[in-house]
Amino acid sequence: MAPRSHEAFQDNELPLTLSYDAEVKKRDPCNLQAPFEILIKHGSQMKRLRSGKRCGPSQHKHLETARRDGQTSEMGGSASNCQVLPAVSIMRMATMELIKSRSRMTGDSSTLGNASAFDSGLTHKHAKHLKHVFCLLDAAEKFSNQHYDEAEKLLIFLLSASHADHPIERVVTCFARDLQERIDMENGKFDLEKEVADVDVEQALADLKAAIFTSEQLLPFTQITHFTAIQTILDSLASAEKIHFIDIGTKLGSHWVIIVHSLANRKNFPVEQLKITVVCTPKDNVEEKVEMLSSFAESMNVPFIFKIVNSEMHEFKQDQFELEAGEVVGVYMEFCQTALAASPSNMEALIGWVKNLNPHLMVVNEIEADICASAFVPRFHEALFLCSAMFDCLEDCLEQDNRCREIIEKVYFQEIIKNGAMSEDDGSFRQHRKINFWREYFARFGIVEMELSQPSMDQASLLVKESPCWKSCTLGMNGKCMLLGWNEIPLRSVSAWKFHKD
Repeated sequence: MAPRSHEAFQDNELPLTLSYDAEVKKRDPCNLQAPFEILIKHGSQMKRLRSGKRCGPSQHKHLETARRDGQTSEMGGSASNCQVLPAVSIMRMATMELIKSRSRMTGDSSTLGNASAFDSGLTHKHAKHLKHVFCLLDAAEKFSNQHYDEAEKLLIFLLSASHADHPIERVVTCFARDLQERIDMENGKFDLEKEVADVDVEQALADLKAAIFTSEQLLPFTQITHFTAIQTILDSLASAEKIHFIDIGTKLGSHWVIIVHSLANRKNFPVEQLKITVVCTPKDNVEEKVEMLSSFAESMNVPFIFKIVNSEMHEFKQDQFELEAGEVVGVYMEFCQTALAASPSNMEALIGWVKNLNPHLMVVNEIEADICASAFVPRFHEALFLCSAMFDCLEDCLEQDNRCREIIEKVYFQEIIKNGAMSEDDGSFRQHRKINFWREYFARFGIVEMELSQPSMDQASLLVKESPCWKSCTLGMNGKCMLLGWNEIPLRSVSAWKFHKD
């Protein structure tokens, strides 16, 4: 389904949630605000962005069986016996069950994690998944209230009971292990005799690189966001004959081929020169891609220059880019804000340097997440939903026993969750924000949000339908920004910006 027009969303933006900060001092063990807010936000914020429910391949198989038997209900009856519920759905049900349980309580929360059955009409296996999430949520509450012994009992149960047969079980295991480590730290427990596994660093890096490459090919997020961003930049430079594409924050650079190919097929205003400048660190190993890209550009008759600026993204200087007269600059930033958000001075430095480049357009590809609440519980709940959506995506798009899936799950948890939701705000971890935050932040610097080009949006709509494994991919808009998600949970954003002329 094509994204709805930008105007259709102007009067109905994604809902802004209430801040937890004002409520932190008033919270008690039975406060319903945290899970209720998260449930409302994730249960409704993207449903209007598309019509109809989609499901991944594993869900399709079971639902088709149910339909042939004349049973189409998603919950209860025989249909529920064969449907595989995604992790996000189980998270929503567990959160609602937590709310119901608290509403029945008279002040004693000690029995929350001991519920053995739920009035849900689910199969035994799904009820087990639900119970495990329920226990994890309860453990997080107990940890937040410094009831470490009670939380630890729940975590011991979870770590002995959870398995890897479902994405939600893997999510629960990741969070339970990390929460147990937090409790050990709070209690001053350090296992000095713990064996450290020998790691072949070169092999580990090779495996990680292969996993990232595979995920780029098989997951929708990288392909769709790259295509949308590049198409928008090139559409804004449709009449430019000398194009300087500046890429900040890239890792693999697979999208550079798209730029060359698109310009080679340009009908009007033939390109006199394409220059791609990449801001990266030496460890990104961009050099190995230059020869291949240069050969491809030559075969497509595109005059091509490739330049590498080895620098941290907030430390580069304008003279490193060798800007030429007549060049029109387009800037593409991927995950730069995520990397620098914990350091406002570095973020401001990056914006200043980019502004000095006088770009015609800047397009930003970012993680759509908000796990920066000062209170632990809402941060924990938000992270659970994000992780559940991502693990659902990996389950649908990669083989269950795929080594790549295991690596990406660990990296995602480490970077997005462990270094965010599970850490205290000591300035040492990356902060993740949503587009509403960045919209207000950029406005302070006179950066104006622009429309993404219509061809880029049409292209994104077609790409979503490219693979049957992507049927749970959600495409929608927040104002002028495109959101990409999974099972109705936004995970990525693409937005276009212009710098106000002083």
